[in-house]
Amino acid sequence: MSNSERSVKIGFVCDKLLVKKVAFSKGNQAVLIIGKSNTCDIILEDSTISKQHAQILHNENNELFLIDLDSSNGTFINDRKLEPGVPYPIKDTDDIQFSSTGAIKLTFDPDKYPAASKQEYQKGPQISESGNVFGTTDIIDKVRQKGSVIIGRSGECDVVLPDQNTISRRHARIERKGNDFILSDLGSLNGTYLNGRRISGSVKVQESDTIFIGRFQIQLKGRARDLSTEVSIKAASISKQFSNGKMGLHPCSFDIPSKTLTAVMGPSGCGKSTLLKALNGDAPPSSGKVSISGLDFHENFDYLKTQIGYVPQDDIVHRELTVEQSLYFAARLRLARADQEFLNNKIETVLRDLNIGHIRSNLVGEISGGQRKRVSIAVEILTDPLILFLDEPTSPLDPQTIEEFLGILKNLAKKGTTVMMVTHKPEDLHYMDSVIFMAEGGYLVYQGDSKNYLNYFQTVDTVKVYAELAKPKSQKWIEKRPIKGNTTKGQSVINPQQRKSVNFFSQFWWLTARYFTIKFNDKVNTGILIAQAPIIACLICLIFDNISQAVPFLMAISAIWFGTNNAAREIVGETAIYKRERMFNQGILPYVLSKITVLGAFATLQSLLFVLIIFVKFHGNSPSWNEPFISFLWMLLLSIAASLLGLLLSALVSSTEKVMTLVPIALIPQIMLAGIVTKINSIWVEFLSYFTLARWGTEGFSLIQKNITVPNIVIDKERSSYDESTQDIDLVLRENGTKTADAKTELVKQFHDSYPKNFGDLHATVTLDLLMIVAFCCLFFILIYITLKRKDSMKS
Repeated sequence: MSNSERSVKIGFVCDKLLVKKVAFSKGNQAVLIIGKSNTCDIILEDSTISKQHAQILHNENNELFLIDLDSSNGTFINDRKLEPGVPYPIKDTDDIQFSSTGAIKLTFDPDKYPAASKQEYQKGPQISESGNVFGTTDIIDKVRQKGSVIIGRSGECDVVLPDQNTISRRHARIERKGNDFILSDLGSLNGTYLNGRRISGSVKVQESDTIFIGRFQIQLKGRARDLSTEVSIKAASISKQFSNGKMGLHPCSFDIPSKTLTAVMGPSGCGKSTLLKALNGDAPPSSGKVSISGLDFHENFDYLKTQIGYVPQDDIVHRELTVEQSLYFAARLRLARADQEFLNNKIETVLRDLNIGHIRSNLVGEISGGQRKRVSIAVEILTDPLILFLDEPTSPLDPQTIEEFLGILKNLAKKGTTVMMVTHKPEDLHYMDSVIFMAEGGYLVYQGDSKNYLNYFQTVDTVKVYAELAKPKSQKWIEKRPIKGNTTKGQSVINPQQRKSVNFFSQFWWLTARYFTIKFNDKVNTGILIAQAPIIACLICLIFDNISQAVPFLMAISAIWFGTNNAAREIVGETAIYKRERMFNQGILPYVLSKITVLGAFATLQSLLFVLIIFVKFHGNSPSWNEPFISFLWMLLLSIAASLLGLLLSALVSSTEKVMTLVPIALIPQIMLAGIVTKINSIWVEFLSYFTLARWGTEGFSLIQKNITVPNIVIDKERSSYDESTQDIDLVLRENGTKTADAKTELVKQFHDSYPKNFGDLHATVTLDLLMIVAFCCLFFILIYITLKRKDSMKS
């Protein structure tokens, strides 16, 4: 196709009738998706067309390229079937068909064909010939002329930004009100950002402000920038110093071009992962500046975090979910406004691109390590990130799987995603465009073409390069690459206004749904969890014939055990998943509340079974079990408080081994300080007991029960004696059955005398017990929030 000044017209013809016509103007870029799905830009209603069949690219030089999107019936140029994912240049002399049958063809002379009826092809938008793609005139001029302009990917919009994946058909609106210009998001899927912050509703915009829509950056004046064509990553004198003073990364500067694959290599402990985390925000640099697609990462964090994918060494998918469930819930959390059809199409595309469609129904825990890594990547590319960071993705893979996996990454790069991955396998470099080598101690010593590094290091073997980068040989390579640029103070603190959470209720709903699904899929562990209650309740019934003081105590201890044990692994066990989702958009409150909701549901079932068994056993006894419904509510409240304690322990530690070490430390004092095992004789022990759930839980059950059975102690007259000479009385006591006593009176005897003085009329009342348990719930919840907040990579 000639590089002319005129606009280029193309049309889509079926049975010699024109069903669609598109015009492109020179200097304007455009990307159009062709298919029969309602999400496509060009919708062709024909059985031979796939949902997403092909893609047409138009660049600033008036050149057109055609890409087949792995369609069912293929795309053909001059009877040659196109290889999926590869762009082919097309010109006006080519014969282009969208299936082997030639039912629909592309023409460069659309005006010579009569138009098809609108009823038959009314769904597809037509891109006008007004040159509105990328805005050939300043937006501010269009607003002044029309009063309001619509921005989106539809050809009917005033400003068309062609991106099928990240831009909605009608994405945003800019209108004039008096002397002000107002920017409004029109319920877009991926949001509209002003100066790096996602907007909600309408905001005022000025000429100096920057608007981000999808991968495009626009202003009221000037042309739109396609960020995917910019230098993808730019590091300017970045360094990382840890809290203990150790330098994990010494100052370094480099650029990573867009749509390329870059490997980060070097000996163990050289700072590969540290570099990756400094670039993606997981552990921001202590100094220097990181730019993503020309934008300062920290100043535009709220926007850029949605344009970055990151797969750490640990899996970021739950093993208890199927592959398809993992993608579905991730899509629901990250693409909250997407409709069901869009999500289904997106999941299908990702499954196909990563070649994991055949394991969609398998549990993640049952597939291989390499397949799990692909599922983790699949989660990240659901949002079509500009950059994908991978930390040692090929480590668990065999050689054959590595070749297929790296081929998949190559295809992702062709489609516009820049990939940067840490690896220690030299064979990975065959697929890389460039490589970064790190030397021991956190020094970047080489960044360049992946084919020339051996010449640079004056060796013929990659293994020998590693030897050169270990101490003491590494010093000469460190000195060979001087640090460029000035070191500037890092910006690890984000403006709080930049950290805007997405819809609270949407996140809470889908986090809760995912957590329930995890529990239901993990049938064995969930069954054991539920079975704890009836097993322990039956043991109590087996051991005790009557309601002694030990029964309320054991009920309280059981409730605390259920709650703490159920929750202790729930946060620490998914640390990598939580941290990645938190980096993207997850709120702490919906996350914690979803945990409490699901754990509370199981606590409800456990408490119901437990109290029901106790009631059946002791109903009709003397004394009988009183108030079973109130007992159920009290046990449920105590279990929820204990669940919050378990979640707090889980949030405090870094591994499941550590949290299981803490659980006994948290539970054993509950037994010792409840006042049942032994009487509390010290004022200090009494004070400590106020900080245990068991103290107030046991008292609550005793007050609800009112009456308990205690031993009936009488004087054994036959064994007792009186010495007249010394007037000494030797009384021998013995048990004579049991008697009914007031549970409150008997329990207070076990506490220190200071108890009534400390709480006055409130002491030994349900009101005090309820206030204390609720206070514990609030305290634990606040501490959980603070603990999780302190774990944020980007502080706000």
